[in-house]
Amino acid sequence: MTSEELKVAWGRKVFFLYPHSVLSEDLLVEILTNEYEVYVLKSHEAAWRAARKYPGSIIFVNIDKTLSEPEWEAWIRKLLADPERSQTRIGILTYDADQALAQKYLMNMSVPCGFIQLKQGLAESKKIILKTLEANEARGKRRYVRARCADPEKATFNMKVGGKLFHGTIRDLSAAGMSFGLEKPVLLKASTPLNDIQLKLKGVICRVSGIYVGEMREGLPRNVLMFKQPVPPDTRDKIHRFIFYSLQQELDSALVHG
Repeated sequence: MTSEELKVAWGRKVFFLYPHSVLSEDLLVEILTNEYEVYVLKSHEAAWRAARKYPGSIIFVNIDKTLSEPEWEAWIRKLLADPERSQTRIGILTYDADQALAQKYLMNMSVPCGFIQLKQGLAESKKIILKTLEANEARGKRRYVRARCADPEKATFNMKVGGKLFHGTIRDLSAAGMSFGLEKPVLLKASTPLNDIQLKLKGVICRVSGIYVGEMREGLPRNVLMFKQPVPPDTRDKIHRFIFYSLQQELDSALVHG
């Protein structure tokens, strides 16, 4: 399988470089709710590193901030000409409605992820971004975005089994389910329903129920639970916000040390 085929299979990382204030965390989480792997980049130096570290990723560049527009043009041209970064897919975000500017990026530079004029309104901008991500197969064949929970103190849960309360830590999490470890062993059979599970995600409490799938033995032993669908909207939002936080934390660490 080629690297491009792998990106289609596993999805593309989607970066927003210097996102405009209208692209608030709420909106980015909403995009993640559509199961796109979304991140914020706070410097173009970090974007330069991310483009090399994650080939085939998508970067939406805010050309209204930090650099002048000619400097952004030069930066984007340099990135796309770099052999280690040329697979990066660039999209432009701006308040500038200049059609000549749009033509330059779309026709002359052939940026594949569009020229999005934010003056069209937030709802319309989100709609265009989602259409762009779909056209670029950013979700891949993956149905759900999953986050590893690096800090066990920030992702814990408790549940009742046989009338007894058990505590544990969440190892990874998606809107579909989670893998977890328990403080004390408990005998669970595959397909056992587990109701009224309380998750504590970075201090935020939410409740789920689901079906115990079994235990994975690859590397660190972990149990797997699939959530009962549909997950209530409020709970789903809390899960996605925690996933957004966890993915961002992992990225920031990877770019610092990578």
